[in-house]
Amino acid sequence: MKLRELAELLEAELVGDPEAEVSGISSTSDPKEGTVVFCQTEKEVERALKGNPTALVVSTDVDYPNYLKVKDVRLALAIYLGKLHPEEHPTGVSEKAVVEEGVKIGKDVYVGPFSFIGKNAVLENGVKVYPFCYVGEGSYIGEGSVLFSGVHIYPRTVVGKRVRIHSGAVIGADGFGYYIGKEGIKKLNHIGNVVIEDEVEVGANTTIDRAMIDSTRIGRFTKIDNLVMIAHNCEIGEGNIIVSQVGVSGSVRTGRNVILAGQVGVADHVRIGDNVTVTAKSGVSKDLEPGKVYGANLPAIEWSRWKRIYAYLLKLPEIMKRLR
Repeated sequence: MKLRELAELLEAELVGDPEAEVSGISSTSDPKEGTVVFCQTEKEVERALKGNPTALVVSTDVDYPNYLKVKDVRLALAIYLGKLHPEEHPTGVSEKAVVEEGVKIGKDVYVGPFSFIGKNAVLENGVKVYPFCYVGEGSYIGEGSVLFSGVHIYPRTVVGKRVRIHSGAVIGADGFGYYIGKEGIKKLNHIGNVVIEDEVEVGANTTIDRAMIDSTRIGRFTKIDNLVMIAHNCEIGEGNIIVSQVGVSGSVRTGRNVILAGQVGVADHVRIGDNVTVTAKSGVSKDLEPGKVYGANLPAIEWSRWKRIYAYLLKLPEIMKRLR
């Protein structure tokens, strides 16, 4: 590809030789000659120059013979990868798959070996179900959605258009709900389902439990990382980012554009407003007002120092009494 062609693709300002050849892409940590390198910071530019690439993609002018100047480097990277390295999927239903009665299968669908599609399920056009998946009875998988190998979709789950669910995810398992009393611990049967709206991505080994009566719902455009737990009856809003090892308890509601960073824990029935960010390892026990950043974590410090601090913390009630 010529550098001018790449500039057109990225809608970039070209500085340098428009006829320079670009053989591919390489990273800032391992830049290679002949490639293009996308650099978001000055340090990344410094690292990229060591590999003598054909060109850089940057957001500010740099001292290099060939570069493409764009408004947003990460957006340009997304465009590049989407156009030049599109994801490819097979089509066809394997003879080794089990497809039960009443299943509706659209055009260009793939069902891999050893997958199971339950009665009356619907796979719309372009759906891809990789080997060893389970799609339960009466489930609906929307157009262009992909279930990677080993995904388990419990019965009556609804998955929207262009949803991506990665290996090991379990969608629609029982919520953790019980009656606890003198009679002992009695299970509350969960007869609801999970609804995942359009353009959602669900990471590997993430679990989303079905509602007791209604629906656990994941709003459109939300992106969920690996190893996340979302409990029954939750309503996750549109455009949320939920990072690895987050645990969301039952009946939580989040607004639009909420970010829950790694290992955040949210107590049951909490309401989180629009545009809230919760920093890593924080615990959320009360409702959060919209548009704010919340956090109460303690970064790692030297162990003996922490022990001294902790000893003082234990004495705080006594100190406060004296001050009064």
